[in-house]
Amino acid sequence: MAHAQVALARDVASEIEQRLPGVGEVKLHKLLYYVQGYHLAWEGSPAFAEDIEAWERGPVVASLWRERKHGDGKPASALPDSVRDITINVLNRFRLHSGIDLIGATHAEDPWKRATDGGRHIANQVISHQSLIDYFSVEPEWVRHMREHVATIRNNQKFVPDPPGALDAVISKHFSG
Repeated sequence: MAHAQVALARDVASEIEQRLPGVGEVKLHKLLYYVQGYHLAWEGSPAFAEDIEAWERGPVVASLWRERKHGDGKPASALPDSVRDITINVLNRFRLHSGIDLIGATHAEDPWKRATDGGRHIANQVISHQSLIDYFSVEPEWVRHMREHVATIRNNQKFVPDPPGALDAVISKHFSG
């Protein structure tokens, strides 16, 4: 597998901020964690070069946090396609979660727990790429069930999309009022 191009965290952060205006710093760093984890698992390479650390409020790209705190921001560069695509998917999945929700979620996940000894030792340890790969490579049970269900329904038949307007007809039938 050819390794994808690696971006900088500030470039991924800029993409997130363009697509999710007003995102707070806490939520931004958790979204960066998810982008990095999924990119490592799915593409076999990091989305961005910087390390993610396990802080008290969850995963943080410490170098980006310091850069932004001290106003050392530089203009963003375009993202490699794989990084942009995974960023969009992460935003679609997590955009409605608050920063507090994401702190709770990341604290419950193995990469943060492994880096902090289950939350007992929080000293801004680096969350390893391997722990991200191990965690994000596992297919959740609900995804496996859905995939199996779809395969059973499809029964190896070719997928045929609904005709134009079919979805609108269903919506108007069930939601008109």
